[in-house]
Amino acid sequence: MDGDQQRDEWRATLAQQVITDCLGQWLRSANEAAVAAVGSEHAAESARRALQASERLTRWREHGDLGGDTAARIADAVVQRMKDDERGVRAAEKADDSFPSFDSSYRAAATCQWLRDQGYEIPVYPEEPGM
Repeated sequence: MDGDQQRDEWRATLAQQVITDCLGQWLRSANEAAVAAVGSEHAAESARRALQASERLTRWREHGDLGGDTAARIADAVVQRMKDDERGVRAAEKADDSFPSFDSSYRAAATCQWLRDQGYEIPVYPEEPGM
């Protein structure tokens, strides 16, 4: 395996982990919202969103399929994380330490490019760094 192939494999692995982490965070947030909504008028909607988040993560893990607008939402999320990191703003959520040696701008670029390579229609963000 040459250096380019190895680099491409690392980028693909990074992008797939970022996607899994993002979907996992959405599921955790949806589950927390569903628990908080128990007994309220929003309980059914919160439970439906938690089920959707679970199905998205399962579909990704089992089939590598993001479906619908999920790829675009993930790209938006990783670019937003990069912008927040640049401004020094931290989300209330737990930091993702899956790939601590990569900064958020590299993770955003690798993830967006991998999604494009897989055929998802992901725009080129003005803030997106080059590879």
